[in-house]
Amino acid sequence: MQPTKIYTANNYIKRLLMVVVCIYSSAIGVAQSDTAYLVKEYDFIVNELNTIENENRNLRRFYQKMFLLENERLRRLNIAHVGDSHLQADMFSGEVRQLLQLRFGNAGRGFVYPYHVAKSNEPASYNSYSNAAWEAKRNAFPNQPLPIGIGAFTIETKDSTATLGFNVKDQPGLGYQFSKLTLFHEKDSAYSMAICLDTACDSSFYINTDTTGHPFASTYVFDAPAHKVLLKSYAQDSSALLKTRIYGTLLENDSVGVLYNMIGANGAKYTHYVNSAHFIEQFAYLKSDLVIFSMGTNEGYKPGINPAEFYRQMDSLLVDVRKTNPNAAIILTTPPDSYRMGKSKRIKNPDMRFVRLTIINYCLQHKLPYWDLHEVMGGVGSMDDWLDEGLAAHDKVHFTAKGYQLQGRLLYYAIMRGYNNFIIKKRK
Repeated sequence: MQPTKIYTANNYIKRLLMVVVCIYSSAIGVAQSDTAYLVKEYDFIVNELNTIENENRNLRRFYQKMFLLENERLRRLNIAHVGDSHLQADMFSGEVRQLLQLRFGNAGRGFVYPYHVAKSNEPASYNSYSNAAWEAKRNAFPNQPLPIGIGAFTIETKDSTATLGFNVKDQPGLGYQFSKLTLFHEKDSAYSMAICLDTACDSSFYINTDTTGHPFASTYVFDAPAHKVLLKSYAQDSSALLKTRIYGTLLENDSVGVLYNMIGANGAKYTHYVNSAHFIEQFAYLKSDLVIFSMGTNEGYKPGINPAEFYRQMDSLLVDVRKTNPNAAIILTTPPDSYRMGKSKRIKNPDMRFVRLTIINYCLQHKLPYWDLHEVMGGVGSMDDWLDEGLAAHDKVHFTAKGYQLQGRLLYYAIMRGYNNFIIKKRK
């Protein structure tokens, strides 16, 4: 297995390709001028390469579901986007979510995690809060106590008066009120939760009736949609030691459309999800039609990446995901260009090419689609261009909000190009 032997000769050619304007605006549902604006504004973006490569049967099945949803013959498309710090703030994935929901319908805000309560950065589209102190663990630190589940974080408290609240904010053109909440948590007499729709939990509260049959999920359906919810610890068995352990929360509404779930953790690698005790079992609950994995930056950040070991780590996770989600389409994305610390200053990270090529090789060998963000953004050295345009952070690893939103728009266009081609072939 030699992951570094493909496409290397093409890297120089790809950088010389002329940037073209996407001509599929009628089927993509995006004005042609929007795509032209991206090309004109950022001439380092290689729009001609902005496609989902290596399509397979499951991806074509996903495009068929998009067609059925668009023609009101399907109610729901479930998408999950899993990754690292490039996702946790939800600026990249949030852009894809909003564009897809504006086009195909809004089925809810999707998966949310109380990152703020876990003492980490949180998406701007909601805020979490609590009256108690919680012990927290992130999947990037596997040696710490607490098992990890679907959210890549776990929080736990022994405070018998603990509450945990969410306030979800609407986005332009999209209302994120929810009428159904699924709580991923430990389910026994010592880990129970009441769900309240008022700030004091004095009235209008819902007790877990455990109708899902899932070992970690409890679902609550509300009489009226809400933007705010409060979770309150309570003990069914007063003699038990009360602990409340939360793995994450899923927020849905009754509308037809797309549910786009983001799961991300700063510092995360493929192997961290592999080593998360309950991730696969809880992740399967989402019944995803499409799963997107966006990782690789952390694997290649330190010198000396072993491509064969990285390949094995990807395989360990993807085998389990494919086994528990056999009908889901899976797209892997290559990591963006980046820098890392040298002896005295930041230098271009030469190992990103090994990460990129290993991901592509894995997809080719396992017949999985991929999106080559590294080349779409301009290839090696393009991080400097993004920084000059205010799209990248000064660490030359992360991006600004504007940069992440641009990446989200590019991924959306790539998916819609594939969908457009599917429709063209379907109509022949």
